[in-house]
Amino acid sequence: MGVLDGKVAFITGAGTGIGRGTAQLFAAEGAKVVIAARREGPLRDAAALAPGKISYVQMDLKSQADRHRALQTVMERHGRLDILVNNAANQYYGPFIEMTEDDIADTFLTNLTATASLIHRAIPLLRETKGNIVNISSTAGRFAPVPGQLMVAYSATRGGINQLTRTLAAELGPMGIRINAVAPGLTHGEVSDAKLLGKPDAPLDALRSVTALGRIGEPADIARVILFMASDQAAWVTGQILDASGGWQIGGG
Repeated sequence: MGVLDGKVAFITGAGTGIGRGTAQLFAAEGAKVVIAARREGPLRDAAALAPGKISYVQMDLKSQADRHRALQTVMERHGRLDILVNNAANQYYGPFIEMTEDDIADTFLTNLTATASLIHRAIPLLRETKGNIVNISSTAGRFAPVPGQLMVAYSATRGGINQLTRTLAAELGPMGIRINAVAPGLTHGEVSDAKLLGKPDAPLDALRSVTALGRIGEPADIARVILFMASDQAAWVTGQILDASGGWQIGGG
């Protein structure tokens, strides 16, 4: 038996990276999983990892119509929603001064406003199941060293997600809904590898040296922490931000 037997989960930004790894782990633990992202190709590949357990719906998180349609799809396919994992995000690597105003607006809309709107829409569904929400934040939401210095707008939105998680926990608790956040440190993934970790000049040795466990994280590392927060093993946990960083900030971050 899996720890998520009988549960239905909806995971955003799940075509690659942490979201994809989380969907695969949730399915292995017995959940029915609906994944969402903008690109159909990665979604199709992710769903093929667990046929019959993972299905997908294309969704642009910034679109209200897409958000509503995606949640409706979850209900049509499975009749309930137990777990919402908010993983979709816009990461911009580079100096803040080089961002356009549109870049800044898009980052805040995707990472904070649209995520909050999706949560708002999902609350009535989660209230019926006494479900829970796991927001994916970042250690960059609290600490400034690289990569935080290269993701100023992103880091600000992660700080907003942290406070959204804390304050909303008090409102949702009486409804039987838990809400927590997992804050990854440096983790390999499609975007992080393309824009930072996978570059020939990436300061990998320096980044490892300020991480207590001495390596860069993998999606599976984060997925296991998300699984704990989403499962009944964390039934007495809400309003918390849990770092999953290999001790990055302990090591000098």
